[in-house]
Amino acid sequence: MNRINGFHLYQAVMAGYSSMEENRERMNRINVFPVSDGDTGSNMVGTVRTIASGLETCRSAGTLLERMADLSLEGARGNSGMILSQYVNGLARLGRGKRELSLCDLGEILGRSVEEAYRAVESPREGTILTVMKAWAEKIRSGCSSHRSLFPVLKEALEAARTALERTPEQLEVLSRHGVVDAGALGFVSFLEGVDRLGETGRIGWEERARVRTGESLSPISSPSDDLHGNGESPAFRYCTEVLLENPSLDRSGLRDLLSPLGDSLIVTEGVNRSRIHIHSDRPDRVVDLLRSRGKVLQQKADDMERQEQIVSRRAGRIAVMTDSIADIPSELLDKYQIHLIPLALVWDGEEYLDRITLKPETFYRLQGERSSFPSSSLPTAAQVERQYSYLLEHYEGIIVLSVSSQLSGTWKRMSLSAEKFNQRERRISVVDTRLNSVAQGLLVRKIARAAMEGKGLEELTALAESLRERVHIFVSVKTFEFMIKGGRVSPLKGALAGLLRLKPVVTLDDKGRGAAFGAAFTPAGLMRKVSRIVADMGNGKGIEEYALVHAADRERGERFSALIEGITGFAPSYITDISSIVGMHSGKGAVAIGIVEKEG
Repeated sequence: MNRINGFHLYQAVMAGYSSMEENRERMNRINVFPVSDGDTGSNMVGTVRTIASGLETCRSAGTLLERMADLSLEGARGNSGMILSQYVNGLARLGRGKRELSLCDLGEILGRSVEEAYRAVESPREGTILTVMKAWAEKIRSGCSSHRSLFPVLKEALEAARTALERTPEQLEVLSRHGVVDAGALGFVSFLEGVDRLGETGRIGWEERARVRTGESLSPISSPSDDLHGNGESPAFRYCTEVLLENPSLDRSGLRDLLSPLGDSLIVTEGVNRSRIHIHSDRPDRVVDLLRSRGKVLQQKADDMERQEQIVSRRAGRIAVMTDSIADIPSELLDKYQIHLIPLALVWDGEEYLDRITLKPETFYRLQGERSSFPSSSLPTAAQVERQYSYLLEHYEGIIVLSVSSQLSGTWKRMSLSAEKFNQRERRISVVDTRLNSVAQGLLVRKIARAAMEGKGLEELTALAESLRERVHIFVSVKTFEFMIKGGRVSPLKGALAGLLRLKPVVTLDDKGRGAAFGAAFTPAGLMRKVSRIVADMGNGKGIEEYALVHAADRERGERFSALIEGITGFAPSYITDISSIVGMHSGKGAVAIGIVEKEG
């Protein structure tokens, strides 16, 4: 075979993906550059899985490459995944309209696509996937000039790529220090090895193709390994931020100029009418805001590299504690107890934001005051949840998930369904319906995280969470019914009546986790007195073990409320922090809530 068509490329992608999946865990273990976050394997495999699972075979090589390019922009993850995406987009541009590719065609477009991949990276480094791509392409190009057949040239090119991979520690000091090769470069060579095996057998098995189609992992997730190469150093910037932008008004250079002040590791991948941007930044919200003004944001994500570095180098316990962004916990406590947060999305006027990550509370309440429309919330996708589960299970014995009340959100259901495929052989994920939200959920999560750090196992933590949720309560003082009416939490008739009487409600959750009115007052001060009496009554009963307060963009009111409660209990709150924007969209600006843990007995 000396000419390549779409059928051949399709088979090559499937074979390459299968081989890369087999090396996923090894890539994660040796991932030390550009940051030691242990996810290069997962990111590269995820990128290629998106391509493989979305492809339909066809005869035209150019048509197949174009579809691969589109899919790569949708699924690109991490530094190496972004570089791979630009590489594929270069192949698609240069191969457009070609039904078949000769060896010389292949050598030419591979060489020029490598150049595009280099240009996509703000500060390209040798000793990475770029170096291996270049060595492979150069060997194919030189093989073309000798008029040889395809497979012998591909074998020689594979050996050139392997040699380049082995030399990566000579080019990057961090690799030499840890005694490893570059993880992204290993992923690329793994892909080529799959293609080589395809050349020998002539086909890929139907079992592997079926797994690609269903998104099933080809290699099982093993128990956590201590053979990790973390260096114990925090990354320079916290969030690995990625955005898929449609019809950008700026070219690659303009997007770089726009974003480079916000971080490092900037990669801009260009497609036909879409660009994917990757940057390490402390301000993912600012990154998304700037890009939103330059095109339509189709996708966004922001992985917490600080938490990933903790997992790899400074893991605190055997069991990962995971919750959703509705749990109100200060960031310093999330860090202290290594709590893993998965954000819900907030959709507003056709735009999507990640709660707490790309939409900060102060921005949300400003928009709430400016816009007449009402936002909605959106669950994490099954793919997002499963990706997080897969990553955590590579480093922990198990995961306890503490979700917002199932009566308020479909999050618990989504988390539970996604856990089933990981629990088939043994139960490694426990999903607990806290029947709580906001600050009450946050208090429960913190207590479980503390117990996890003390070494408790999955079953002990699950039992503790189910017992503890009976002793945790929340009372929310809301200034207005306006946003509860807009969100459908209160009927317009009841809201109108309350507005006529100028009533201010106190809202709580019942023992099933459903919202319930607890009382009302005519003034905000009256509301605080009413909640204070509730706290005093609880103190006279079983007693109060701890409490915390949250507010909706009104720190001053939160602190006044705190002083009032401290005078009753005799001790300060565990913390005061902001209410999640998704909770705040119903409570409105100025709301204050208290979460209380009753003493046992």
